[in-house]
Amino acid sequence: MKHDNDCSVRRTWLVWIIDILCVAVLIGITIWVGRCYAALPDRIPVHYGANGVIDGYGNKNTIWFLVAGMWGLVVVLTTVEQFPGLWNVPVKVTKENQSRLLTLTWRFISSTKVIVTGIFAYLIIKIVQGVNLSPYFMATMLTVLVANILYWGIRLFLNR
Repeated sequence: MKHDNDCSVRRTWLVWIIDILCVAVLIGITIWVGRCYAALPDRIPVHYGANGVIDGYGNKNTIWFLVAGMWGLVVVLTTVEQFPGLWNVPVKVTKENQSRLLTLTWRFISSTKVIVTGIFAYLIIKIVQGVNLSPYFMATMLTVLVANILYWGIRLFLNR
């Protein structure tokens, strides 16, 4: 359900820390890829199977699409955070619970942002190294994403 646009939600310390961490990782990965780019072979891994084994190669320029995708997702999630009037939550929003629900939703978006940043950073590092992913990567990534959704979803329902 949508909420009133007149409720202001302040950034929490958690959101600030996540933003700083994400920017640091974005800048660090971008610089690292830039420094490694010349040494990359012409063909790099561009696809992995569910077991983490490389099963597709492509031009080394594709690494920049992944870096740009990482930046793009973080920028989109950061932008979405700035407009709480656009957020929907799966519980009834009242004047009494609005601030609490919006704070939880903001934390959900921020935690998703740091998880996505970590996933992309790991993938980029493994691609530049030209090695397989951990065989547990897919299961771990999905578990973390689903756990994040469940954690914040449960908190939303308990705090309505």
